[in-house]
Amino acid sequence: MKTKIAKIILWPKRAGKKPREISFTGKGVEVITGQSQTGKSSLISIVDYCLGSGKCTIPVGEIRDATEWFGVLLTLPGAQMLIARRNPGAHGAVSEAYLEEGRTVRIPPELESNGSATAVVNRLNQLAELPSLALADSAEPGFGGRPSFRDTAAFQFQPQHIVANPYTLFFKADTFEHQEKLKHFLPFVLGAIDRQTLELRRELRTVEADLKLKREQLEDRRARSAEWLQDFQGMYSQAREFGLLPKTADPAPDWTVESFVGLLRPVPANVDRQGVPQVERGASSRMSRELAALRREEELIAQGIEDRKRKLTKVEHLRASSTQYGEALAVQSSRLGPLGWFSQHLEQSAHCPVCGSDSDSATKEVKRLVGHAKRVEGSIGTISVVTEVLDKESAQLTEQLQELETKLANVRKLLGDLESKSEDVKRQRQTTHELYAFVGRLREALRNYAAADKGGALAEAISKLERRAQQLRAKVDQEAIARRQETALASIARTTRHYAKILGVEHHDRTAVIDIRNLTLVVHGPGGRRDHLWEIGSGANWMGYHLAVLLALHEHFLTVAQSCVPQFLIIDQPSQAFFPEGTRAPSRKGPKSIEPAMSSDDIARVHQIFAALADASKRTAQRLQIIVIDHADENTWEGIDGIHVVERWRGGKALVPSDWLEARGK
Repeated sequence: MKTKIAKIILWPKRAGKKPREISFTGKGVEVITGQSQTGKSSLISIVDYCLGSGKCTIPVGEIRDATEWFGVLLTLPGAQMLIARRNPGAHGAVSEAYLEEGRTVRIPPELESNGSATAVVNRLNQLAELPSLALADSAEPGFGGRPSFRDTAAFQFQPQHIVANPYTLFFKADTFEHQEKLKHFLPFVLGAIDRQTLELRRELRTVEADLKLKREQLEDRRARSAEWLQDFQGMYSQAREFGLLPKTADPAPDWTVESFVGLLRPVPANVDRQGVPQVERGASSRMSRELAALRREEELIAQGIEDRKRKLTKVEHLRASSTQYGEALAVQSSRLGPLGWFSQHLEQSAHCPVCGSDSDSATKEVKRLVGHAKRVEGSIGTISVVTEVLDKESAQLTEQLQELETKLANVRKLLGDLESKSEDVKRQRQTTHELYAFVGRLREALRNYAAADKGGALAEAISKLERRAQQLRAKVDQEAIARRQETALASIARTTRHYAKILGVEHHDRTAVIDIRNLTLVVHGPGGRRDHLWEIGSGANWMGYHLAVLLALHEHFLTVAQSCVPQFLIIDQPSQAFFPEGTRAPSRKGPKSIEPAMSSDDIARVHQIFAALADASKRTAQRLQIIVIDHADENTWEGIDGIHVVERWRGGKALVPSDWLEARGK
């Protein structure tokens, strides 16, 4: 995202005062230097708040007391964008915002809200060309939802409490929410996952959800098919009793739904054409035979269930007994274990180790016990085999019981239907009304069956979805994504080593790789040792690795097609690792400082910081804007090309003009 900062603006609460503007060129390393308590560290919070932060971290006090609006002017390709947020006052943040775009945007003397913070973030999302698809590879991504411009803040700012922090590498990664979002966001900004991959993932989730639904529907259809079989089998028996199916065969066990439907389908048309038929001789007796056959089948199934229950009870009892016996043998085996060692030592001598006499009695007794121990071990092996056989028998009996219980339920349902219909027939004497009612039910059942999807269309749809899911999984190759991520991290590690050397990091020749899972840096030590950032020690090393990694990341972002990361980096107090706030090197260009002076070694180490930053600006052909906020002065970067002082806040100069504060105090 080709975006840089042109200005940081503050609008005063007091009418008649002009806005406070801090202008940047976007070239080289731009420095704001000054004493402590001049508002330097507030600049990162101001820019972050203007770019849509949900919380205002601008320090309370003079800055908030004197300022009505905070703003930032961004440069875009061929245009500018002014974003401002109203001072939240006593609140954590307010949604009121001002947004203006144009080829050249004039800084207005006063502001009125024309939008919201949400609108600002949405517009920045559009400019960054961020996809509206979730980053996580799941239907409910949680922290892996769609990427936001706000997520890029992790790479834009290195505030004072982060730049030398051994436990936190990225801005705002010291909270759980931002950590989890950044873990999903990093592979995307590294270029391991692109927009096409996200689109394919979305389609794959849709296909898999549709596939799951259709499989469930197919199972329902198959279950309904079993119900159809029972229904039409009952109707077939009734139709024969009514004489609607003369000279038809008794149902066979292998008849399917289609078998019954094929025989029943002509019945309604025959009744319409021929009227009420004569009851076939023997129709009632056939139903009685069917009922008797079903009752015999019910009895046999019930006997089978009882038989298997008895067998299962005996098997479970044997299993428990064999388990207890095996445990007892294991205890005996553990007690006899030392005999092997004892036997080996007694075989070499007949000298009794207890009384000192020469005798082989002890040796014989030990050998007898060793033989007993071996028999115990053999029994343990036998018990294991028996237990395995009993487990298999128990599983088979359980499965057979379930099948028989299902079969018994189906037989009893059919038996109940036939008994009910038989009683109805006897009671109503096969009246014409009852016959026509049956034909009506049959007609409706045949119509519903014909209209129902038997699963053929679903099976075909499932087959197509399975083929598409397979194609998508091949395209969304997780291994390829992992390889691209490893390649990017390896490239960043090489660049990190380059900057670590300039910054004077100890053991800078060792490979330092970003650990995405833990959001830290892992340095590969000798002997395969992996040292995390917090294990390395020294504030200078922590600061050096922070700067080296951020500069290496931005170099990589410039190589990623359609990178969503803005091309600026703001660093606050990188010199703190060498001297505290309030210590300043005397400048040759200004009056002597009353602050404690730095040592020559400290100046040399800070000089390395600015040398690395200037080198980054040169390596990126100034496409990366680097803004440094520090109390160090020109003496620390003397002789380095590309370092430019934007403003010097000393001698009463600060972020907030003094007349704003004076006017406020009156």
